[in-house]
Amino acid sequence: MIGRRDLAAGALSLPAARAAAQGNWPDRPVTIVVPSAPGGSLDTLTRLLAEGLREPLGQTVVVENRAGAGGAIGADYVAKSPADSNRFLAGAVHHTILPAVQRVPYDSERDLVPVTDIASSPNALIVPAASPVRTVAELVAGLKAGTVPRDYATGGNGTLHHLTGALFGEAAGVELTPIHYRGSAPAITDLVAGRVPFFFETLPSAAQQIRGGTVRAIAVTSATRAPSLPDVPTMTESGFPSIQVETWYGLLGPRGTPEVVAARLRDAVARALATSPMRAAWEQNGVSGGGKPVADFAAMWRSELAAWTARARSARLSPE
Repeated sequence: MIGRRDLAAGALSLPAARAAAQGNWPDRPVTIVVPSAPGGSLDTLTRLLAEGLREPLGQTVVVENRAGAGGAIGADYVAKSPADSNRFLAGAVHHTILPAVQRVPYDSERDLVPVTDIASSPNALIVPAASPVRTVAELVAGLKAGTVPRDYATGGNGTLHHLTGALFGEAAGVELTPIHYRGSAPAITDLVAGRVPFFFETLPSAAQQIRGGTVRAIAVTSATRAPSLPDVPTMTESGFPSIQVETWYGLLGPRGTPEVVAARLRDAVARALATSPMRAAWEQNGVSGGGKPVADFAAMWRSELAAWTARARSARLSPE
């Protein structure tokens, strides 16, 4: 028969056992949830990172795609996961925009814990290779004259593609209609086919198509020209200084993620990103950086939530 003293000892042993397990984390495979369709920039970078994490973590790292709602479905899945589930979100700037333009079933500040950033990248304004448009000025002229359709591709409602296009339309004085896709990959497919006229896409996703000649980059949204596209002007150079945005990517855990686990994952990411193969992969995909101190990444997360709320108001967008 088990007495009260035995029960108390058993209860006390549970936190100790959990702490020991966390100290040895991970003791089973780790899952990184990509909240978009396979083939987009976030998916591409996450799969490269997952491979690079195998050695420093000593475990298999599984990538799971849960697309939809501009990234909210995957984010909600992670936000509502148990803190000891070994499940993390491959998040991006999109996740600081979402609460400003659509209702999400989780609290972005409370339910997701910033762990570490992994990369950042400028975006490129791309058009189909067959398009006669070669400059931003020509695009605006075509939109105003009606020779270019007044719609544009996005990777989903609430994504950076969506809001950048809305801000561009406002700055150009043209009312544009977003065409939402379930991620970047299907959006680029339709862009290449000429079904949509333009797309503000991240370089990792657009780079292969640009190199292959199926799409044309006519501007980048960074403050300076992208090293991988030195001949492509910035939006500022093209007359639109207000369109200056960057895509950043990072890992987030569910609320209650133990700091010892987050620290271990941060260390593994830093070690992976420091290897020659990962540095080469990041350069090839037109991204850089990663590994900010957690305080910096958490502060950026909070400031981006506030900044994109203000930008959404400026573009007259509100949660639907």
